[in-house]
Amino acid sequence: MLVKNKIAVIFGGSGAVGHAIADVLAQEGAHLYLGARHQDKLEQVVANIHNVEGRVKTFIVDVLDEQATQTAIKQLVEQTDVIDVVINATSFMHNQGKELSELTQHEFMQGIKPFLTAQFNISKAVAPYMGAKSTGAMISVIAPSGGMAIAGHLGHIVGCAGTEAFIKALACELGPKNIRVLGIRSHAIADAAQAGSYTRELFSLKAQAMGLSLDEWLNGAAQSTMLKRLPTLAQIAETVTFLASDHASAMTATIVNITAGSTINS
Repeated sequence: MLVKNKIAVIFGGSGAVGHAIADVLAQEGAHLYLGARHQDKLEQVVANIHNVEGRVKTFIVDVLDEQATQTAIKQLVEQTDVIDVVINATSFMHNQGKELSELTQHEFMQGIKPFLTAQFNISKAVAPYMGAKSTGAMISVIAPSGGMAIAGHLGHIVGCAGTEAFIKALACELGPKNIRVLGIRSHAIADAAQAGSYTRELFSLKAQAMGLSLDEWLNGAAQSTMLKRLPTLAQIAETVTFLASDHASAMTATIVNITAGSTINS
């Protein structure tokens, strides 16, 4: 098992991506703590994770609240003593489509502020409890736009690029403390909308503006990649699990590209 007996905390654990990652980590032997804002959604995820054998627990947290995030982690560590793996699978609704002439400052900041706030609050809360007994791994799932130039995506592009820069800068700081910091850059995920992701609403708006159905838009996105297909939830989860394992223990300050060739810069 890749992550047998590792303590893994997933922020955004009730979302489609967090759910997929939790399922694979559980199958690979991790003890899971899933955090999100709504207990009912977390309970639905736990009920659908296979082969858990009582290894999955939940906690309520708002990652945009610094003090609340720190309090939630302190309470969690009273049970676990340490944290081995932290996954940031949080995301937030934001504008994609408006160009500068129509974009408000608030809409611009929607693509930046919550994403970087969550990145900061999570990292600050968990870092003191990682790396002392075994190598820690912080892994964030990021949209691909930081490596793209797309009209109408100003805030989103800056937010993605800022998140990748944060990961690399933090890796330098936490490396001497035996903590690895990585990102996984994914394109639109083929089956995420069907699995209940907020991207259904986001991508449906983009598709509607182009006069397309959601399926037609996703197919077009797939055809724009080198592999002519989009990554799946299972592929994201399996890659994250590998990065969390000791097989990847020499990797840090790295953004793993799983965009099917939509971006080629590292």
